[in-house]
Amino acid sequence: MTLNAEFCELQRLFAQKDLLTEPRGSSNNDFMEILLVRRKNMSIKMYKEIGHHLPHIHIDYGERHHVASYAIDSGLRIAGNLTPKYDSDVSSWLERNREKVMAVWNSLQDGKPHEHLLAELTGDA
Repeated sequence: MTLNAEFCELQRLFAQKDLLTEPRGSSNNDFMEILLVRRKNMSIKMYKEIGHHLPHIHIDYGERHHVASYAIDSGLRIAGNLTPKYDSDVSSWLERNREKVMAVWNSLQDGKPHEHLLAELTGDA
């Protein structure tokens, strides 16, 4: 790996860590939003959500927030109005990353460190 490639990878990892956010104006430690990955025009996110028992991800598309949610185990859409042509893209990404995404879900819901797991997720091919 070249020095430039190593720098780019380090910068990507730092950026991912920086995207771990608490919602603006919130002091509620029971809610946390994290960006799993950006893929094409989508941001794939996850939240620490007390009382949500179905492991799932949220999709932001362009400037639109919370346009869809997908079950992690099946890759199927469970809510939202994202254009259906993107369903297979989200489902195939989940299929390739399911084990890692579930590990992030479990760690996040349990309040355990999960940042190291984010670096293992793949974005655009």
